[in-house]
Formats: sequence, structure tokens, C-alpha cells
Amino acid sequence: MEDAREIALAKLSELLKHPDDLNTKVGPLARRLAKEKASIDAQLNTGVQTQLDNVQECLETLSLSSENNNKVKANMWKIDKLCHDAQSMIKDFPRINKVSQVHQNFVATQEKVKAFQALYQRLHDIEHMFTPMKRDIFAPQTNLLHVHYELFKLEEFRDQTMHQARDSPHDVIITLKTYFRRVDVLSDDFTHHLWALARHLLDLVDEGLGASVVSLIKIIECEEYADEKALAARQAQTSHQDMQGHKKWRLAEGNPRTIKSYRVEFFEQIHQSIVERFDQELAPYREAGDWSGALEITDFIFNDLELVFDQVVPKFPAKYKIFPHFVLEYHRHTYEMLNGMVDQDLDAGTILRLLRFVRDYYTTMSTRLGVTEELLEPQLLDGQEQALVDEYLKLVRSKLAEWTSNLMSSESRDFVGRESPPEMTSDGKYGMAGAVDMFQIINQQIDVAAEANQGKLLYLVVYECHKVMKDSQSFWKKLLVSEMRRQIEQPEDVPEGFVEYVMALANDQIKCSDFTEAILKRITPLVEAKYKTQVEDKLSVCVNGYLQIAASAREVLLEVTFNDIKSVFEDLFTARWYDQPLVPSVIETLKDYCDDYAHLNNYLFSKLVSDMLDRFLMLYLEAMRHKNARFRMETCLDKIQNDVRLSFNFFAKYNPVEELEERFDVIEKVHTLLESNRRMIFVDYYSLRQAYPDVPLAFVEDVLSKRDDLDKAALKDIMEGIKAKAREYEPDTNTPPTIFSHIKWQ
Repeated sequence: MEDAREIALAKLSELLKHPDDLNTKVGPLARRLAKEKASIDAQLNTGVQTQLDNVQECLETLSLSSENNNKVKANMWKIDKLCHDAQSMIKDFPRINKVSQVHQNFVATQEKVKAFQALYQRLHDIEHMFTPMKRDIFAPQTNLLHVHYELFKLEEFRDQTMHQARDSPHDVIITLKTYFRRVDVLSDDFTHHLWALARHLLDLVDEGLGASVVSLIKIIECEEYADEKALAARQAQTSHQDMQGHKKWRLAEGNPRTIKSYRVEFFEQIHQSIVERFDQELAPYREAGDWSGALEITDFIFNDLELVFDQVVPKFPAKYKIFPHFVLEYHRHTYEMLNGMVDQDLDAGTILRLLRFVRDYYTTMSTRLGVTEELLEPQLLDGQEQALVDEYLKLVRSKLAEWTSNLMSSESRDFVGRESPPEMTSDGKYGMAGAVDMFQIINQQIDVAAEANQGKLLYLVVYECHKVMKDSQSFWKKLLVSEMRRQIEQPEDVPEGFVEYVMALANDQIKCSDFTEAILKRITPLVEAKYKTQVEDKLSVCVNGYLQIAASAREVLLEVTFNDIKSVFEDLFTARWYDQPLVPSVIETLKDYCDDYAHLNNYLFSKLVSDMLDRFLMLYLEAMRHKNARFRMETCLDKIQNDVRLSFNFFAKYNPVEELEERFDVIEKVHTLLESNRRMIFVDYYSLRQAYPDVPLAFVEDVLSKRDDLDKAALKDIMEGIKAKAREYEPDTNTPPTIFSHIKWQ
């Protein structure tokens, strides 16, 4: 009642949410609820009346049955009384009854003697028919039913005789058993033959011997019927103990048949045949420990069940439910097979193969045989797939760490020791074997995971591979920095070949980025939608990481290159520059390095040459501000033009002329500023400022201050005018930074 009250209050609180509802909704709501209550009451009344009518009808039927039962009982008593009274009406009835019993016993004895006399001949005839079938179960079993019929009769004769003689002396019992020994032997042989047929049930139907299977089932049905009759007789004896001593009661002697339970034994033989089938198929793989191979040959499970559905089911009565029985038997053996595998020390590939088998097993059962997963008990692997996935990932993590550690150790030893030059590909590019080896390992793990057909597992394996790639990238970053520091700071103490190995590393990083992109394209369609973005993010991070290391290697090559010519730039625009051809020596050095860098990836080489040009221009501009720099007018202008021409011609071998003209423009404009007279210098500065809004005023002042044709007073006037112009100029904030923003001014 309390629950009903709470429900009612909750319902009212939903219906009447505002105070105004009491005035506007209560009336209509009461009427609606009254109608609903009346309708429900009518339905309940109708239902109750129907139930009462049914109960009344059942009571009347029971009453009528009780009356009929009493009538039958009364009639039976009348019949019994009439029989008893009739005996007194017949003269000498006891004597006549006794003579009749003697005659019956004589006839029964005579039939028994004749049966004993014909026993061995009948056995001989049965054995003659049975022997060919016993010798070859795949021979036509045309006489199987006839043999069973005759043998069944002999067994009945034996059982009745032994039952009738149960109170005879011991020697009589021994004699009878001796007579029936051949019957016992033949019966056992026949039973063994039947179970041999049962164990080879699928082989028989596969060989087109379905008739033998039908005969087997008919024999089982016949024996089952005989068992039921015997059990019914024993049940009747148990239920009517008061009539056990009545001589006229037919069941007083009982039923001598031994219950055979052929149907139960038949299913036991089917079970045994399936055990043998699995042992036969799996034994070689079990002995060799080849569990992956064992999973590969499991198609026999589905082939056998298809044979059962197509060829066996039509030959059995529906009550046998033969197909569900076979399905569950095969499933339970599959379950035990997989549990046996899980207990072994499986490698990563076998674990994945096992997980894929479970998924394919349920799919095949559903598509080929129409058996859903819910009907297959127990669940394969007991639902422990996640534990196997965790074990697999643990193995993958361990193996990847081991393999990549060995690779990194070997690669780093070669990179640092540089006892021999790096490997060279057929197209003349340097490289190291480690990158290819590592991605062979990674691809192998991803391919195996993809074959398992589990989206989450594939994502987790990709995640583990992503961690390995990131770890290798961190390793190379640190090693590259440390080796470059040694090369710059201690060039005499390091082995030769640093440049060659840096090129090999850079080339490998580009390869790795290509390999990673190939993996991304290949597995994206295979990953479940909810993991697709995560996989793309992880692998894209790896691609960018490889490109960053390649860029770092390119920067190292740039540092090594300009480290050799750094001192030359410090002498530009000094007295030495006017006396010696310094820039030609720089260009020769760059040319030598570029010849060496031909072993670099084409893309990296192009970027490196572009970086060289930027670095050359920046150092050239920086040199104009050096403390000892002086611009001897006219002479310096010619020297600068000569430097530009030499460097322009060199870089023109690798870059388009239009691009070079655009990039050398900064030197041209500074050159124009240098040669400008006092009246035009503001115009030339404005032109420089327009093209390069981030040009520092300090740079302009330093350059002009080093002209030997300007005294301090003139320089002061010029700089005041330039500063005034600079204040008037408002550059566009969206203008990208130019070369001046990249120069680190001292």
C-alpha cells in the first residue's frame, strides 16, 4: 500500500506541476481517470468470469471422470463375482481346471523342446548372414534388420527360459547357460557391430551407405520399445504389490528382459567417435607443438556438421535432435581444444591466430550452419579474450623492445665508430640497414594483428609500434646532437665519416616517414571507426617526427659545412678581403661539400642547398657589421659585385635563376645603398625598407658608418634623415619576416 501511495503521489506531481493546474486540470483529469478505471474494472470482471467458468468446467469434468471410474470398478467386481459363482455351477471344475493347466504346461514344454532343438540351426543361419557384414562395416548391410529380428527372438527365448528356470537347481542353470553361450557371444558381436556403425556414422553417409544408418536407427528404436515395455511391466509390479501372489495376473511373473538403453549408448558412441575424430586430426600438431597449424585444419568441424545437416538429419526421427547434439558435441570438443592450447606457452602469432579463430568460428557457425552464438555453450575461452589480448600485447611490447634495442645498439655503434662507410643503395644514396629492418618488424606485427580481424587489437598494436618509433626518434635526436658537438668541438679526436653517416641517417628518416605513411594508408580501412582518428594521429605524429629528425640532420650538415668556412666570413670587408679572393675559396668549399651531398636524398639535398644559400646571405650581411669591416668606395662595390656573381653562378646549378634573383635582391639593395650619394641615399633606404620592413636601423647605420667617403657629420645628418623617414613609414603588419629577422645580430 505504501508503494502504491508513493507511485500515485509521483504521478500526481507530474500531472499537476503548477498551482493553476488545480483549477484547470483536476476536473478533466478526474473524469479521464474515472473512465480508465471503469474500463480496467470491466476487463478484470471479464477475465475473472472467464477463469471461474474454466474452473467450473474442470470441476465438472473431474466429477464425471470419478463417476466413470467408480462404474468401471463396480463392473469389474461384478465380473469377478460372476466368474467365481460360475465355478460352483460347473461340475468338477477344479479337476477340469487342473487338466487344462497340465495341457498348457505340456504344450509349452513341447514348444520349448522344439526351440532348443532348432536353436543351433537358427544360430548357424544368423551367423551365416552376419559374418560378411561384421567383416566389413562399409559393405551393404542388407540383412542387418533380418539378423536383428532373428537374434531378438533368440534373446527373448533365452531370457524367458532363464527366468522360468531361476528357481531350478544350480546344475540346471549351468546347463542352460552352456546351451545359450553361442547366443550370448553372437549378441555381443552384433552389439559391437552396431556401435562400430554408430562410430562411423559420418563415414557411412559420406560413402553413400545411408541405408545402413537407417537400419541402425530402426534397430535402436525396436530395442527402445522393448525396454519401455519391460520398464512398464516392472512399474506395474511395483505399483500393485497386493496382486503379486495372484496366479491369474499376467504380470505376476514379471518381464525377464535386460534393459539395454541402446539410445543412450548410441549417443555415447557418437561422443567417442568425435573424440577419436579430434584426436586423429590434431595429434600430429599436438605432438609437434604446432598450435597455429592445428587451428588451420579446423575446417573439418564445419565440414562434418554440414554433412550431418545434409545427410544424417533426414535419416533420424525428429525426437533424436541429432543436429543440435552433434553441434554441441563438436563445440564442446572445440572448447576443450582451445583451453588446452591456452594452457601452453604460446607465441604472439599463435595468440592472434587463436583470437581470430574464435571470431571466425562463431561467424562460420552462424553463416554456414545457422547456429547463433547464444546456442553454443560453454563460451569459447570462457570469455577470456581480453586476457589473451593483454598477453599478446605484452609479448609484442617485449619483442619490439628487444629487437629495436638490438638494432639501435648496432646502428649507434656504427654511427659513432664509423669504422667503415655506410651502405649505399643502387641509386648512389647512403643508408643504414636498421630502418628497413625495424619497419619489417613493425609491418610484421601490424599485418599479424590485422589478420586477427579485431579493430581494438590492431589499434593497440599500432600504439605499441608508435611508442617504439618515438623512442627510436628520441634516441637519434640525442645521438645526433652529441656527435655534432664532438665534431665541432673536437674535430681531431673523432673518427672520419661523420658527414656520410649523417647523410645516411637523414635518408633513413625520409624512408621511415614513407614507410609510416604507407602503413597509415594500408591499415586505415581496417581499423574500426572509433579508433580510426587515434590511429591517424599516432602515425601522423611519427611521420612528423621522422621529418623533424631529417631536418635536424640537414641542419647538422649545414653547421659542419659552414663551420669550415666560418673564419673566412669574419675577414670579409677587411683588408684581407681587398687583397685576397676570399669568396672564391668559400664557393670552392661549398662546391666540394655539394659534391659529397649528392649521396643525400634528392628532396633533402634541394632543401640543404636552399639552406646553404640562406646561410651564405646571412653571413655575408653579418660580415658588413664586423668591427674591422671597411668599405673602400668604388673598390668595395666592384668586389661585392664579383662576390655576388661567383656565388650566384654557383647556386644557379641547383636553383632556378628567377628564385636566385629574388633571394640575392637583398645584397643588390644593400649594394645600392652603399654606392648611393648623399642626395639619393634616402630614396635607396626607402627602397630597402619597402622590400625588407624588418631591416634594423642599426644595420643601416653600421654599414654607412664604414664608408670611407662619409665623415661623422655627414653620417649624422644622413641618419637623422633616415630615422625621420623610418618614423613616417608604417609597414604592413601582415608582411612576413625577411632574411633580416633570421640574422642573429651580435
